[in-house]
Amino acid sequence: MMGEDTRWPVSHRDHDIPAMDVDAVAAEVAAAVGLAEGPAGVADVLRVIARHEPVAAREISRRAELPVPIVAAICNELRKRGVVDRARPVRLTPAGRAGLTGQESPGAGRDALTGRCPCCAGLGLVVPEPVAALTGVLEDAALGVPAAKLELDQTHCTPDTKLRRVLAMHEAGALAGQRILLLGDDDLVSVALAAFAGHAGSAGRPRRVTVVDCDPDLLGYLRGELDALGLGAELIEHDLRDPLPAALLGGFDVVCTDPPYTVAGAELFLSRAVSGLAPGAGGHLFFSFGPRRPTETVQVQRLMVDMGLAIRSLTPGFNSYTGAGILAGTSHLYRLRSTQDSRPVVTGRYDGPLYSAQTRAAAARPYRCASCGAVHQVGPGARWAQIAELKAAGCPACGGTVLRPQPLRAGPRAGRS
Repeated sequence: MMGEDTRWPVSHRDHDIPAMDVDAVAAEVAAAVGLAEGPAGVADVLRVIARHEPVAAREISRRAELPVPIVAAICNELRKRGVVDRARPVRLTPAGRAGLTGQESPGAGRDALTGRCPCCAGLGLVVPEPVAALTGVLEDAALGVPAAKLELDQTHCTPDTKLRRVLAMHEAGALAGQRILLLGDDDLVSVALAAFAGHAGSAGRPRRVTVVDCDPDLLGYLRGELDALGLGAELIEHDLRDPLPAALLGGFDVVCTDPPYTVAGAELFLSRAVSGLAPGAGGHLFFSFGPRRPTETVQVQRLMVDMGLAIRSLTPGFNSYTGAGILAGTSHLYRLRSTQDSRPVVTGRYDGPLYSAQTRAAAARPYRCASCGAVHQVGPGARWAQIAELKAAGCPACGGTVLRPQPLRAGPRAGRS
């Protein structure tokens, strides 16, 4: 369960501390939280705490790839069971530490063997010193960027992330002389491309850069920044709910996008990206997407396969953001290549829910009563619009008030046309 060892060692020197069945605790906590990942998800959280305590919930979220609210709920359940201390940041109790590490004093997990690269921290890239000097340019550019529009799922990435994305493109041969399409650019990747091209010269200068975004404020800001850096980019105001303009279809070697972190958002933006790539094999697609529940991750990766995209690499936690609290401010970077069979799934207008708030509002979730097992729907169109209403009323079958969320039922994939 824990990755390195499936058992939980217990070696007590202080016999006043009782032995703890941590496997049983993990199963109880997973059930109490309604965790889709099951006891393995709790084990991931415990492993992070044991290795890095004291550790903030946000850092646990990043390392365990679980949303911050889920991590908080898990930690609260672990506190109830005496595994996690009530102090902040998160740390183990002596009993919890003994059950996990065989030691009762903190710090036992810090010297654990690890194969993670000490230079790149597992990201696969290190920003070299000459390029790191561009961070100041990007920081200055970010100061004046229009505020993130939460209704569009905008969250700005850090200057280091902008540079890492450009370096990832450079390393993949997807930069110099290439035709690059950015589907959405509130992260100012086009500015990073311009800054890098100014530094590297012809070795880092794309042949064409086109930005497509629905936010006129952002496009106006980008125009001034790119003109100042000498990059002649096309800036096109366009809502990607509609198909790409005809002049953009099949016209690019490389597409970069950081879409809304919903399955519908992945489907739509991947489709538009594929429609923008030149026909045939070998096109590059850099796709940033946050960690999701296992079923959603499988859905997104199945979309990639269905569209004829080959996953060349996946780097967890590659992107860092300011203010993205629920996802701990990180997302993964997929590097995809097109094939002869690459085809978009969504080809026409898309009118379904797309952004996080829309998909939450559109979905009714089943809740199972812990006492009798009865399942009740909560959400738009259901008898109870919010879970608080159902808990206040009690389960209609038995009156129970402990109700656990269940996975959303899979329906037909939206957006096909």
